Amino acid sequence: MIKKIIFGFIIASNVCGTAGAQESSDYNEKIISAYSDSLLSLKRKIAGSKEFEKKDLNPYFYRLVGPATYYSSSVRGAMKMDWQLPSQREVLHSSSGMLYRDRICKEVDASLIGMYVNSPARIGRYDAMYMNENIIEQKSGKLGKDSKDLETVLDDVKGIEDVTEVIEDVDINIKVTRPNFWKTDGNFSLQFTQNYFSENWYKGGNNNGTMLASLILHANYNDQRYIQWDNKLEMRLGFVTTTSDSCHTFLTNNDKLNLYSKLGVKAAKSWFYTVSLEANTQFMPGYRSNDRRMYSKFLAPLDVYLSVGMDFKPSLKNGNSLSVALLPLSYKFRYIGTDDDNIHSVFQIGPSGFRQNFGSKVEVNSSVKILNNFSWRCRFYYFTSYEYAESELENVFSFAFSKYIKSELYTLWRFDDSRSKAYYDDNLGFFQFKEYLTLGLSYSF
Repeated sequence: MIKKIIFGFIIASNVCGTAGAQESSDYNEKIISAYSDSLLSLKRKIAGSKEFEKKDLNPYFYRLVGPATYYSSSVRGAMKMDWQLPSQREVLHSSSGMLYRDRICKEVDASLIGMYVNSPARIGRYDAMYMNENIIEQKSGKLGKDSKDLETVLDDVKGIEDVTEVIEDVDINIKVTRPNFWKTDGNFSLQFTQNYFSENWYKGGNNNGTMLASLILHANYNDQRYIQWDNKLEMRLGFVTTTSDSCHTFLTNNDKLNLYSKLGVKAAKSWFYTVSLEANTQFMPGYRSNDRRMYSKFLAPLDVYLSVGMDFKPSLKNGNSLSVALLPLSYKFRYIGTDDDNIHSVFQIGPSGFRQNFGSKVEVNSSVKILNNFSWRCRFYYFTSYEYAESELENVFSFAFSKYIKSELYTLWRFDDSRSKAYYDDNLGFFQFKEYLTLGLSYSF
């Protein structure tokens, strides 16, 4: 390697003599300076200097650093009719530019041609020799034709048990952890609301301004191959003071406790065999304004759905999601956990306190990020026992003013023809409608 460096300095003199025979210029000085820096960096590498960095070696000078070699490419380039030394009046580009590379190569070619003409005795090799040299060293230490193929030689090499056998001691801090396929998140909000209920809203309520607290938790499992398990717990509770109500100091106008779980096993691209479980109830007793009768309470009713089918879940970009579950086998269980006669009458369930139905169900859940601070969530389900139908369409439009201030517009359409005509509305029929507009605090985690 030292001989290479000494030869490099001899060639460097040719760079100054042959290629630099023309009038000196800043460009030639920069080429010579770059070549000198490469030699200095190579010298530091041989000496084991800590100052050496690979990026300091300029790859365009490799022909000047190696042993004296006849390069046919240099001669062919010089024999071209259009070959000429770079003009000193050309604009010098950066070292990463194409023009700079070509000009350096031409300067190197000119230096080599000068050596071939002036000192032919120094040339001991030619480039074709490198193509035939054996890269595998024999046990004797001499290079030659190996009788073994490369795979056999590698099999004979002793395995490295300690990395410090081949490299210096270095600080390696590698921590291997088991992948976590669970993703959890949640959102808590405390907001002001404006509510409107149709006259036949099945849980009762009062049109007024109020405050609403909600907590939504997600725990989803996805092994990126076969299994997806989505879990959601949603809790909403809102109160309103009623100055016009002579029967109650306050009423609940938003009361929901929902637990949803869906397990999917991949069947094909974007399709999953699915089993879903959903349970719905409320926290507090539900009344209507100026009416002492109770229309709902905790576990009265409790609706439980167990369904089997297929789920279509395509992969969407920008955090958007879509799930369309087709569940032809569905079981619904409704339980009334109270002896209140009015609640039994409202839901048409006898003293036994429960009713079960078999049918089919469709579930659609989507989330769309319209803007960075504006999103839309939609939930639709339809259940039919082939004797009655029950359906809900829920839309939530969220606008975030900042990290902690958010406004929501919530709408819910519900259809239920399982109850008597006493709850039929002249304008909406068996449809029911609920809406609120909120502005308040929101925190995601």
